[in-house]
Amino acid sequence: MIDASATGSTMASSDSSSSPAPAALAAFLRGCERRGAVFAELQCGDAERGDVALAAALRAFRAKAAALPMADWPVRFWSLLAATPQLRADGPNARWPGDFSALASSAPADRSALLLRLAGGLQEAEAAGVLGLEGAAYRDALARACPRDTLGHPDAAGWRTLAEAIQQHLRELPADRLATLARLREEALAGIRLPPREATAIPAVAGETPRRGRWVPMAVVVVLLVALAAAAAFWWWRSSSLPSATTQVAAPADDDGVQALPPDPVITVDELPPAGSPATHADTAAPSASDPDAALLADVDEPRAREADFLAWYVATGSAAQAPAAEVAHADR
Repeated sequence: MIDASATGSTMASSDSSSSPAPAALAAFLRGCERRGAVFAELQCGDAERGDVALAAALRAFRAKAAALPMADWPVRFWSLLAATPQLRADGPNARWPGDFSALASSAPADRSALLLRLAGGLQEAEAAGVLGLEGAAYRDALARACPRDTLGHPDAAGWRTLAEAIQQHLRELPADRLATLARLREEALAGIRLPPREATAIPAVAGETPRRGRWVPMAVVVVLLVALAAAAAFWWWRSSSLPSATTQVAAPADDDGVQALPPDPVITVDELPPAGSPATHADTAAPSASDPDAALLADVDEPRAREADFLAWYVATGSAAQAPAAEVAHADR
């Protein structure tokens, strides 16, 4: 016989495990998933293997987060991720191409110490707490994982190159990878495994043409309309360029292929009327008495009066030019 209390406690625990997580937990996982994915990928050298480790860490953290204060969440999450079996050894398909090549020569434990700083963004004390190391031991592991130059000395330029490459990789994760990380987070929050997003697509109705295929008839219609418009424009141009019915054209050619010239046009000539007497010149005509300027026009000194300003200027400049000459001549005496 099944105990009702036991059944009730079992059902309650099952319901609590599958109940939606609070908003704070969802926001925390959303903020960690990108860095966690890059840390896991570079730690084992395989993106798919890293996503498996990240999914396991998300589920484990979701089960333990309710019993922890929020201040302890970062160290606990990264401790669970770094301790996953997939990240404690290099994967069979591990590779670190390009600027990540410096990670290939490090031991997994030392590489984890370096990636917690560069990919996880943790401070030294937090990263040491994640790995369960003292400060000096953590610094030794970090020094062993640091890129080296040809002489075996720590390479500052190599460190900067590696750090910049990791930050760029964090910023430029492809859209499909981000969708995968979002699905892993949703599965961890829900406590169940969700179907792939491709399976949730709405099936096409029977007999319905796919949307991509609908564009084919439309494209054909557009091409036909453009062809008709071009033909109409060409016909209009041809009709406007042909000679009209009233235009005189050349006579048709005879049997020998000689084409006759068109007839000469008829020219009409009209004679001009006889020339009249010449008109009186304006300067010889006497001014009319009714003209208000008759007295001025009749004055013979009027042209000089009009040039009075010019004549005054001429006299003044002539006198001014003669004065210095006279003074010079007077000084020579």
